[in-house]
Amino acid sequence: MKLSFTNSIKSMVASLLLAAISAMVSPCAQAAVENPATIREVVRNFVRAHLPDQSADVHIQLDGPAPGIHFPACSKLKVAYFGYSNPYGNQTVQVHCQSPSPWQLYLPVQIQMDQSVVIASRPLSAGSILQAGDLAVVRRDTSGLGGNTLNSPQEAIGKILRFGTLAGQPITTSMLNAPDVVHAGEQVTLYAEGNGIRIATIADAIESGRPGQSIMVRNLQSGRVIRGTVTAQGHVVVDF
Repeated sequence: MKLSFTNSIKSMVASLLLAAISAMVSPCAQAAVENPATIREVVRNFVRAHLPDQSADVHIQLDGPAPGIHFPACSKLKVAYFGYSNPYGNQTVQVHCQSPSPWQLYLPVQIQMDQSVVIASRPLSAGSILQAGDLAVVRRDTSGLGGNTLNSPQEAIGKILRFGTLAGQPITTSMLNAPDVVHAGEQVTLYAEGNGIRIATIADAIESGRPGQSIMVRNLQSGRVIRGTVTAQGHVVVDF
């Protein structure tokens, strides 16, 4: 009888200890938690959806969530860029949950983008007019090159190199100028435009120029020297 009573006391003490331990367990440990793989997949799909259309061969590397840190299960995960969204390089993505338990975290994302890139096939000097033999195409990670790399040599052939380059250096749009379409000493069509009126005359080009550039010309009719803007067709336009 005494033994039975002692066992009952021990059983009650054990039950009380178990209840106390359960009460001390973190609510996240008791409640359902969001699968880290699900969080990563949602972020990966978000980043991929915001990549440029030509980004076929791309690898997305995510850091996190950190092991051992649990987040309550979420009815709907919301994802957005945190800070500057750079589709060509490293970025940070915010994952946000509103219900049933609000929480948020930030995941660093690294992007490696392999695509065709136009490079200089040999050292080139500033002012060179690019020819097919000056260029080559290679596959390269463009995540650190920005969004102005060229994919085809046709985009560079005939254009003027603004800076000297080394062999193997990628050619970007910011390194190129369009060729001159007006040359000093030749005659050009000069258009004077304003208030819906357009008057054409002939002028001597005093300077050479490419589309969009401002140059000086001499109106053959009046003898006046004026400044106008070169068009893609090789004309010069002034406003009045």
